[in-house]
Amino acid sequence: MTFPWQQTQWDFWQSQLNRVGHAYLLSGASGLGLTEFARQMAKSMFCQSDHTKPCGQCAGCIQFDESTHADFVQLEVLEGKKEVGVEQIRQLTQRLMQTAHQGGYKVAILQEVEWLNASAFNALLKTLEEPPERTLLILTTYQVSRLPATIISRCQKMSFTAPPIKESQAWLAQQGADEQLVKRALRLNWGAPLAALKWLEQKGWEQDESWQNNMRGLQTGTESVSQVVAAWLKWPEPERVFDQFYLTSVTEIRRAFYQQAELNNNWFQFQQALLQAKQDWRQNANKELLLESLCLLFLQANQANVPLAEVFQGEWIRGRWA
Repeated sequence: MTFPWQQTQWDFWQSQLNRVGHAYLLSGASGLGLTEFARQMAKSMFCQSDHTKPCGQCAGCIQFDESTHADFVQLEVLEGKKEVGVEQIRQLTQRLMQTAHQGGYKVAILQEVEWLNASAFNALLKTLEEPPERTLLILTTYQVSRLPATIISRCQKMSFTAPPIKESQAWLAQQGADEQLVKRALRLNWGAPLAALKWLEQKGWEQDESWQNNMRGLQTGTESVSQVVAAWLKWPEPERVFDQFYLTSVTEIRRAFYQQAELNNNWFQFQQALLQAKQDWRQNANKELLLESLCLLFLQANQANVPLAEVFQGEWIRGRWA
């Protein structure tokens, strides 16, 4: 399925069906449905009807939905791995070089291509430069800035943005979401409706309340850094802490702006550290030490007269922990 906020992109894709390119790059934030959209693109290539969207009833659609279509492959980071390696791309290329089993297109979705390593990018570039006949590659990314320019330039680009807040609220209400919690869900998930819905379904407000209690405990000294970090590491997705921290920093900056108060520049430095830490999370960083360092940075950011510059010299900010 596609979602209401994807209509412009779907209209563009429909206009491409008579002259399909060999590669498309879908970029946007997590929680906007990039993977779902990519799958609809792929499914439309196999659908045997003349509908503007896949019919879901023909042999091509059924095989796709049952994950048995011989001409489709979806590539992603393997379980237990941190990146897509060159061997995965080579295997994909070999598969795409084969003749289509059903005489049509061969379609591949490459999810989160920002997690390809350098060798894998080089192998993918060769495929993009000389694509096999009647082959469609659909790439998705949440961090387009991490992709080599050579990859980006060889794809047709489709960007996705979060819909206006009122549209997101209306859509979430249609899903049966609690109206009192919707605004908080959207704020913590940067306006991404699917991410907000997941947060609501998983009772994210309980985790949110816990985090706020932890931060009050840190600031009053009733809880230690190691205590709150130990609690966060037990969360199903401990990395959600980054969103909590970032929203707090944005709130502090906005408060100073609207109240025309003196702006504490530490919050901007804290945001930079936070964004880097979020990237390091999926690398070789010691997660406990990383979160403890963020807590200390957060406490310092609350003190306008204490610069954070010296903290940025620590190795953790460059993701060097073993």
